[in-house]
Amino acid sequence: MARKKPSAAAAVTPSVAAFPWGPAMRAGLGRLHLAPDAFWRLTLPELAAALEGAFGIAPEPPGRARLERLMTLFPDTPQETPTP
Repeated sequence: MARKKPSAAAAVTPSVAAFPWGPAMRAGLGRLHLAPDAFWRLTLPELAAALEGAFGIAPEPPGRARLERLMTLFPDTPQETPTP
């Protein structure tokens, strides 16, 4: 008996995150006050442009040096405080 070839839908790459529809809907319907039919007609670049127009461009994420500095200033594990 021959094995069935898996479908393309079964070959989902786990490292690819699903599109965040919940936040997109909250932004479009709630913050931009779009009607549902207008929201669903938008392309993703149009939605991105509308959000940039309303709220500005998101800042760039911190670079490696800035991230390391923040990690030094705010470590995940509490540091011991000297006893007086």
